[in-house]
Amino acid sequence: MATLETLRNRAGVLVAAVIGLALLAFILGDFSQGRSVFSSDSADVGSVDGTALSYQNFQQMFDNQINIMQAYSREGANTEAMSEQVRNQVWERFVRQQMLEREYDLLGLGFTTDELSSYIIGNEIHPAVRQIFTNPQTQEFDRQQMLNFLQNLESGVSPEQRAYWLEVEQEIMDERMMQKYVTLVAKGLGVTKFDVAFQDSLAASSVDAAYVFKPYSAEPDSLYKVSEAEAKAYYKQNREKYRDMTRRDMAYVSFPLKPGELDFEAAREGLSKLAQEFMATPEPMLFAQQNGDYRSKGAWVSESDLPSSVAAWLAEGVATDSLSPVLREGDEFMMARLIGRRSLPDSVKARHILFSFQKYPQAVAQQKADSVADLLRAGDGSFAAMAEELSDDPGSKSQGGDLGWFAAGRMVQPFNDACFEGRKGDITVVTTTYGVHVIEIEDQGGSSPRLQVAILSRKAEAGNHTYQTVFNQASAFASNAHVEAPSWWGRLTGKGAARKEQAEQMFDSLASAQNLPKLMANGIESTWARINGLDNSREMVRWAYEATPGDVSKVFELGDQFVVALLLRVRESEDGYATFEAVRDDVERDARLEMKREALGRRFAEAFKGQSDINALASSLGESVRRADGITFNAYAFGQEGFEPAAVGAASALKGAQVAVPVAGNAGVFAIQAESVGANANHAPVDRASLQDGLRRNVSYEVLGSLRDMSDIRDNRARFF
Repeated sequence: MATLETLRNRAGVLVAAVIGLALLAFILGDFSQGRSVFSSDSADVGSVDGTALSYQNFQQMFDNQINIMQAYSREGANTEAMSEQVRNQVWERFVRQQMLEREYDLLGLGFTTDELSSYIIGNEIHPAVRQIFTNPQTQEFDRQQMLNFLQNLESGVSPEQRAYWLEVEQEIMDERMMQKYVTLVAKGLGVTKFDVAFQDSLAASSVDAAYVFKPYSAEPDSLYKVSEAEAKAYYKQNREKYRDMTRRDMAYVSFPLKPGELDFEAAREGLSKLAQEFMATPEPMLFAQQNGDYRSKGAWVSESDLPSSVAAWLAEGVATDSLSPVLREGDEFMMARLIGRRSLPDSVKARHILFSFQKYPQAVAQQKADSVADLLRAGDGSFAAMAEELSDDPGSKSQGGDLGWFAAGRMVQPFNDACFEGRKGDITVVTTTYGVHVIEIEDQGGSSPRLQVAILSRKAEAGNHTYQTVFNQASAFASNAHVEAPSWWGRLTGKGAARKEQAEQMFDSLASAQNLPKLMANGIESTWARINGLDNSREMVRWAYEATPGDVSKVFELGDQFVVALLLRVRESEDGYATFEAVRDDVERDARLEMKREALGRRFAEAFKGQSDINALASSLGESVRRADGITFNAYAFGQEGFEPAAVGAASALKGAQVAVPVAGNAGVFAIQAESVGANANHAPVDRASLQDGLRRNVSYEVLGSLRDMSDIRDNRARFF
């Protein structure tokens, strides 16, 4: 009874303890996922200086842009690439708008409706408006068409047209407001005579120097151990280096979706079933084009233009209208039907008159070309004179349409076929993608045998069986590479790091056993549309921002491959700076580099003691003496070592036979000795006006960069897209 009573009395404590432990687990679980229990997931796509852009507003702007693009784009259909492009455009417009409107308000800048009207219907019509209402036939701006459109804007045009026009107006206003702002900032920038003198001095003299160079990479990393305390101290002293480091690092393996033997056999059988129909058709070239994958280089081709397997079959001396057996060319199976043989010229001299589709509708272009051809055939005009007057080909019209001599295959196919299949003196009319051409064959040279061959082909593609087999391989890899995440207690006691190491070892072991290259994708940003050129890999990016280090992904199907990824590292930021843990590896690498820089510097200084030139230094270090001639203070590169501003600056400051040692550069340590110092013979005096123009030209770019640096920009798009 005593024991029971004790339990009753302590029941409250026990319950509280259990609840407390459960709550602790909940909190730790949230922390492990990078969330706080004291805040909820934001419904905002992002914010600029506290002004949020809600998901609803973002989506509305996105939908408007997509509708406009679909209405006016040649492609029409919405693609993932188009969506990603529009999302970026909407976000960038929001960011710029927020940054700039703050500046506009401070400066009292505005844009009136009268100003907008002047750019639309006034005397300063904006280029965008001119482009919209330019007559394609006359290439002239049609003011009346524009006025008619504006009069019907409220009810007489489609919603897409109205939305598009409102976008145009907004772009005009944004552009002109930006122009006002930039002009105002630029007016405040000036170049003094001291600026001119300084810039002039940068290139006024040059140095020819000898130098010794020791790269940091020559020093083994194993000699430079970085302790935890040293790494943290380096991070604290150099925190500015680790700004804006919200990134993800991952490794991944790829399982290519390639056809197997069953797929090859299916392609062969599918082609064989068409043999009888292919042989019977009166239009074999058209049949091959409609039912196969091969695209001929022309109606009449040389043997060298054909696939090697087809050329080998023809070399057997087959008769006209023969059909080949099924031939294999890599992953492609082919049947060839020989239609004919003939001799054709090796080269042609021709001239043409082009009626471009950019200028005329096709029917109008065809009519004009036919009329001109009839006149020329009747001898009622000069070809050269007509070309100079009528042709839309700027490259040849001033030469009377003359194209000179050209070999087969140099022109687009219909043009090529007309020139090489016709006869000297022929005047023909041909349509290409550029427009309708009137062609005169002036001369033909040489002759070679040509073949007309219809080639019916089928490329083997991975079928359902191959697809399932490769997918199963990828799935097995993902399952075997998975390492169970530790419990909340395991995370609390530091087992999460051990799990990450275990996951990496398992991933590497499986990749090695299956002979799969381990590929890396480092520094992934949340807004990336793709990784390392992988098609449609946005889903991988989103996964990287939802996973924790040591997680193995599901199988991603990306084009013609399956991909399995391992998240290696999360680089989060606090107040615009990466946390130490997030960039620990980077910090250790940078601290190790600093150790190498200091050690090599001391070694150079010690070796140079008591020396007067760098030859003895080079000998003692086991290095050769190199040269860097014509070095000026504004030089980009130093000798053979590329971008080394510290070396350039040290060399430019040398006098006589002075030696600069040690000089710590980007890639290694230098010792530099001046051999000759004098005036730069190639130096041109700096012009004050051009210096000021250059300064003001960069204002727009510099202003936007500065505003970004001053703004608190929170980009949460990865949560939604």
